Amino acid sequence: MEAAKRFGPYRYMKPVREAQFRAEGFLFPDTYEVEPGTSAEAILQMMVRNFDDKLTDEMREKAEKLNLSIYELVTLASLVEKEARFEEDRPMIAQVFFKRLEINMPLQSDTTIQYLLDAPKEDVTYADTEIDSPYNTYQHYGLPPGPVANPGLASIEAVLEPAETDYLYFVADRAGHNHYSKDYDTHMEIVNRVR
Repeated sequence: MEAAKRFGPYRYMKPVREAQFRAEGFLFPDTYEVEPGTSAEAILQMMVRNFDDKLTDEMREKAEKLNLSIYELVTLASLVEKEARFEEDRPMIAQVFFKRLEINMPLQSDTTIQYLLDAPKEDVTYADTEIDSPYNTYQHYGLPPGPVANPGLASIEAVLEPAETDYLYFVADRAGHNHYSKDYDTHMEIVNRVR
């Protein structure tokens, strides 16, 4: 954890603002063979090299066309990773976040609140959304200072190819299935029904 705070061998890993862990988001989730006694830095190097290898030139070009730096791509993909339990939700959630960014609406992602808590909670409370932190996307506009998880390829690809919908809201039911809506009133009806 200590090494991950400062580890960032690739130029695109440099956060614009102060992130908790510079390596967060770039430690590609995969299976690794690690010999006993391997240093934390060597393990981090193995994981970020894997990320860099997986991020193809085509993916980098798509990010550029979307006007996203690699750091912003990974930060947004980390939100999608944590919000989506099912594959089909990833491009939809990515689209909702893009739409909110486009209209300068707070992302209001519970995953950024969960990132700030000592332990995961089933439901984020109103009091939780009052936590003073640049990671709090209820209180701050735009992306958080850095990723809140290490996204896999599916979440990265969802950000690079978001769904085409008019949705602005989503909420997960207790089974993790997301329900989408275009306006706040409909969203609140769904929240009251599925929660």
